[in-house]
Amino acid sequence: MCYDRGMNILFVSAEVAPFVSVGGLSQVMYFLPQALRKLGHDVRVFTPKYGTMDETALNKTWKLETEMTELAVPLDNDPAKALICNIKSYQSKQKNLLAYFLENREYYELRANVFGYKDDHTRFALLSKGCLEWLLQSKIKSEKNDSGKQKQDLWWPDIIHCHDWHTAYLIDFARRNQRYQKLFENTSIVLTVHNFHFQGNFDFQYAPKEEFDYARDPLAPLDSPHLQKQNALKRGLIFADAINTVSQTHAVEVLTPEYAEGLENVLYEIRAKLTGILNGLDTKLFDPARDKKIKRKFSSKSFVRERTENKKSLQRLFGLPVDSARPLLALSGRLTKQKGLDLLLEVLPHLLLEKPELQIVVIGSGDERYRLELGVLKKNFPNQVGLHLRPDFNLPRIVFSGADMVIIPSIFEPGGIVALEAMRYGCVPVVRRTGGLNDIVTDFNPSLKSGNGFSFKNIDSWALFGAIIESLTIYGAPMLWKELVKNCMLADFSWNHAAGEYDRWYKSIVEEKPKLSLSAQTIQKSHQISQLQKT
Repeated sequence: MCYDRGMNILFVSAEVAPFVSVGGLSQVMYFLPQALRKLGHDVRVFTPKYGTMDETALNKTWKLETEMTELAVPLDNDPAKALICNIKSYQSKQKNLLAYFLENREYYELRANVFGYKDDHTRFALLSKGCLEWLLQSKIKSEKNDSGKQKQDLWWPDIIHCHDWHTAYLIDFARRNQRYQKLFENTSIVLTVHNFHFQGNFDFQYAPKEEFDYARDPLAPLDSPHLQKQNALKRGLIFADAINTVSQTHAVEVLTPEYAEGLENVLYEIRAKLTGILNGLDTKLFDPARDKKIKRKFSSKSFVRERTENKKSLQRLFGLPVDSARPLLALSGRLTKQKGLDLLLEVLPHLLLEKPELQIVVIGSGDERYRLELGVLKKNFPNQVGLHLRPDFNLPRIVFSGADMVIIPSIFEPGGIVALEAMRYGCVPVVRRTGGLNDIVTDFNPSLKSGNGFSFKNIDSWALFGAIIESLTIYGAPMLWKELVKNCMLADFSWNHAAGEYDRWYKSIVEEKPKLSLSAQTIQKSHQISQLQKT
């Protein structure tokens, strides 16, 4: 099958911006569909209608249309036992956005938050099954009108694109539930895993053996306590036609116990359908030439003087001595072990003593022990350390527009969005070579004037120390540093670039669609894969 035309693609996700936004997943759900539509695809999204939307998104300018009422989503295979939902829709021609919402008062509208409930497994299994049931009922409705003639206007997905464990239930339902199996046998269903740590509403890695999910049995009814102990992500991995994670390097990393979060054996068995595609960056929001948040706007053609003024403004903001010649480092993000705070806090006292001209600003919130250690550091080096230890979504761009380097010593980092944001503003990344950071950063070569940053490999504080010293050496050569900053700003990590990668991925899946999910051999294979998995 060859797809010269655009494809119909349905994204299914637990959060979609601008309706609700808890984490980075919601931003992907907003920007990636828009970029794919520019390539000619008809992309739509399906998500719950949360009660919080009434305050966060749906104001007087938003109007939801009713697509289907009294949708009975079966608890099991018996349609008589069902949860009643509605389907609403919203379309914005200006933003080229079409979204469908599963409406249910008990599980979505009456909840104050998006995540964090003890019945999250039920809530998101309902989302998954509700999507399939909506498509099924739409199909039935379209087949006949009052005169018995077939309608031709049914929109049907060529690809259903699920995201994270919340919607991985959909894949199991579509491939093994008799109610949906035949209907979706020609529809490709793919899964993007944004974080392998989250696999469902249960701690699967430390479950006792008698509660281990081998994925042999179909999913339990929506109201069954057993559903919570069935690993949604694992089942999605087994039965999806194709899988990707958010960087090429991370797709390789998760084949090892260090990164696989207990799923290494399953991932190794299905590795042939696993790939990595780096997330993009919203280049309109993160645009130093138009950003009203920063003191001086600039581009890749004119940044030296403007970034110098931004640096001085940043030093004043953090109460540091104003001197544009002093190298200024930055750390932005969650203060956690995963972000490499232990490495950095071991290195910083030595750096600040050895390089008294060095300054660093830290923004973000996180673990209390890191906040306390940074406070001690600030007390010992008041003219070199600036702190803002609480969330602030506007401050990172201000920091990146003036700081010389951003330090990202992460233990693991699937995507690496902070590096993309910093580079867009000419802030040079110093990173540990892991996950998306490995795909984003190329070490600077002073002879060729190529590359966009500095890196180290081992989880070792002195390896980080060496990478920072290397960056300071190049900083001491202004002409080389100017070329490096320009390289950062000219790197193309836009959503348009990411959409091109997804476009090629989708076409390869549809044109060479494996029948793995539909055959009896696949069910048997899934049993074999599950047998390999150990608690």
